Amino acid sequence: MGIPTGMKMYNSQLSPFAARCRIAIYAKDLDVELIDLADPAHDEAFGRIAPMRKIPVLVDGGTVVPESETICEYLDDKGLGVSLRPDDPAAIARMRLISRIADLYVMDPMGELFGQINPAGRDQQLVAREIAELSKAMTWLEHYVGGPDFAVAGKLTLADCELVPVLFFFREIGPMFGQAQPFVGLPRLEAYYNAIRRHPAAGKVLAELDEAMKRMMAG
Repeated sequence: MGIPTGMKMYNSQLSPFAARCRIAIYAKDLDVELIDLADPAHDEAFGRIAPMRKIPVLVDGGTVVPESETICEYLDDKGLGVSLRPDDPAAIARMRLISRIADLYVMDPMGELFGQINPAGRDQQLVAREIAELSKAMTWLEHYVGGPDFAVAGKLTLADCELVPVLFFFREIGPMFGQAQPFVGLPRLEAYYNAIRRHPAAGKVLAELDEAMKRMMAG
């Protein structure tokens, strides 16, 4: 049993945004009930508290917190478990920068590419454009990520919570579009990804993502 919180989080095992929050929850050893929205029984209650209807959503008593970045910050602000922020302001800024690059410049083209997974309906022009944007954003992460074990400050931070699911999907999506070795030209990111997966919280979420991805691909 983890640290009691009385919280629950509306979750999807394959969502990179929910995965980000699960890493924070596991790293902090928090007892948070995860409600799987794959079960339609929860849909009505979710709609009442989440007009954006986006996963994840954290419920802490009468407080409802949407958006993964906000949830992770909220969990840290609660002071439960280990802190997932560095102590140094410069390192905090680097943590936030890495998260922002991943959110704005990696997840956007990756989301477009997920809509093109099926070769039968693939728009090759769109794919080429989004792969170019994705590749450019990954070189920015290559520049800013620390390492080799953690993204910033030599410990698990909110930057790692963001990067782990992003890099999982980056590695998975590349071969679908002919990139057999997605990390070519990104040695720091590849070394970081190979190291961070050994962290218990990161490794647990990567296993969950892998299982959920296999279920999705199996139809």
